[in-house]
Amino acid sequence: MEENKRELLAAEETVTKKPVNGAKKTGKRRMSAANRKRVIAAVVSVVLVLAILATVLIVSAVQNNRAPELATVRERYIQLLTSAPAINEILWGEGLPTYERVYSNGFSFKDAYGEGEGRTEKNISGFVVETEEFGDIVAYHPWMYFIPPGEDEGIFYDFEHNVTLSAKPDDDSYYRFAVREEKAREGETPNAYLAENLKTETTYYYYDLADFDIDSLFIYTEKDEPYYDYVKESCGFLYVDDIKAAAAKIYSADMMTAINEGILTGVTVSERPGGTLYPRYMDYENTEIGEVYLVKFNQDNGYELTDWVYDFDTMAIQRGSKKKTVRLSVERYPVGKENERTTKTFTFVLENGEWYLDAPSY
Repeated sequence: MEENKRELLAAEETVTKKPVNGAKKTGKRRMSAANRKRVIAAVVSVVLVLAILATVLIVSAVQNNRAPELATVRERYIQLLTSAPAINEILWGEGLPTYERVYSNGFSFKDAYGEGEGRTEKNISGFVVETEEFGDIVAYHPWMYFIPPGEDEGIFYDFEHNVTLSAKPDDDSYYRFAVREEKAREGETPNAYLAENLKTETTYYYYDLADFDIDSLFIYTEKDEPYYDYVKESCGFLYVDDIKAAAAKIYSADMMTAINEGILTGVTVSERPGGTLYPRYMDYENTEIGEVYLVKFNQDNGYELTDWVYDFDTMAIQRGSKKKTVRLSVERYPVGKENERTTKTFTFVLENGEWYLDAPSY
């Protein structure tokens, strides 16, 4: 009995015994081998799930950013590549056609209607221009409307032919034209009316301008910008905004920014002489007549652009292309030189649901 009591007290002392040197009890227990295996398995499972999820997200992102099938964009790309040359020519090539830079020398002389007290003198006016195609052209206006002395009603009178006209001539007949020559033409009769009134004995004038159109001339003055020529209205572009609108149908927003700054607005690249790039086109206000005209810089002849033929059957979308940015290769060659085939790669970008070229295509 006494022996059992001593064993019980020894057991209680062992349970309540404090750690040596005042150390605190940690309450930790060593993990068994089985528990360690279960924890490792759980961690591995979590890592695998995260890896699979990441892979799924990456694959999904790649699929969502995949380049379009060529068949879905082929027609638009062909449209851009075939329409671009006309815009390229305006922006970087020869440019829009301009009126020949000609100046006029005006003249006038007096002619008379009637005789005696009913005689009335009128000024007949005209001008001379030097052209490359026709030489020196004399344009004159030999008829006018006036009320003769003693009459109540006015008349249209042709002073050159001394006849009263039945009605006002049409606008195409406002001027009459002749070519000024320094030598007589064999077998041709010169314009005696001009020779007599312009008092020229050694200069001859001939009617041979059936193909001449006064609207083909644009008479420049000394007040016009010396480095800009007037763009022909017949080309279909009247203002800079017309050029911008046409280019914006072909090129991307980034390209249009470059075109606006470098070609249509101009930019100063340095403070040195020649450091300013003048716009190739601008809207110019002619203060003499209060009209705004499209003009082109005449100190830049542009590039001689190649007229390309594209083999659209060779079109191929290149690796690295994405949903909104596509690199496309296609074979092309200069007109008439099929043996000089080359492969050109173009970049197209998708903006607002439509594809555009993202670099010059020339």
